[in-house]
Amino acid sequence: MEQLIYTLLAYINNSLNKDINYYLAKSLLEQIYSIESFSLESIAEACNVAPSTINRFCKRIGFKNFSNLRNSVSVPMGASLHEDTGSELSTQMFFKQLNENIEMIDNIPMSQIDQIAKQIKQSRRIVILGFEKNQIQAMELQKKLFLLGKLCECDTNLFKQIDSLSDLTDEDMIITISIQGNILSKHFPIIEKIKTAKGKKLLITFSSELGNMNIFHEILQCGRIENSSVSSYTLMRLFDVLINRYRVFWKSNYDLTGLK
Repeated sequence: MEQLIYTLLAYINNSLNKDINYYLAKSLLEQIYSIESFSLESIAEACNVAPSTINRFCKRIGFKNFSNLRNSVSVPMGASLHEDTGSELSTQMFFKQLNENIEMIDNIPMSQIDQIAKQIKQSRRIVILGFEKNQIQAMELQKKLFLLGKLCECDTNLFKQIDSLSDLTDEDMIITISIQGNILSKHFPIIEKIKTAKGKKLLITFSSELGNMNIFHEILQCGRIENSSVSSYTLMRLFDVLINRYRVFWKSNYDLTGLK
């Protein structure tokens, strides 16, 4: 559900005109907690448009049709099988989870980090896919790489993220951030786009189960799935490690050019 909320909000925020699609996004947000109970015909009636208009809008924001969009909200907001969303995270538990994740990052082989840093350096074009609440961290990675001379793409709109994968080449790279893997379920069309896209594919996640997907060339598990509540802080630590190693290769290339 969270990804759909982000997508609809992004559509509203980026709309230049308050056209029919703007009002459909607004209407779907207003109905977000009852979308699962709607049929195509009933949601069209509630929005005062034709069913075909609803399906066209769903395709516009990255879904196959309304049924596909409706299925996407079946994932509870902010929840997974490993999270207790009903309890508040105490300070002690916060640091316990964060330290466990940092220990996992420290145990990632430096050779793997270096390989990823080299791939980033060598890639012609890089698309960073950040979903739900981790979009901010994805943009932080984009900023850090830009300050080292590597301009990456990091769109906050799901449908624009999907479009950006269509014309990649073998010289390009996709960095996908999906902590729990919810966005990679069959209900979201982006998984098929990632499958068929060209280029090297890196997944950053907390899930140990996503390695069986055989889609990604490299997977960085940087935390435990039960510690997803501290994912934002964990990602910032991982990016610090990755950027520090990238800086080594960037400086080496910088020195070789004689531009000191």
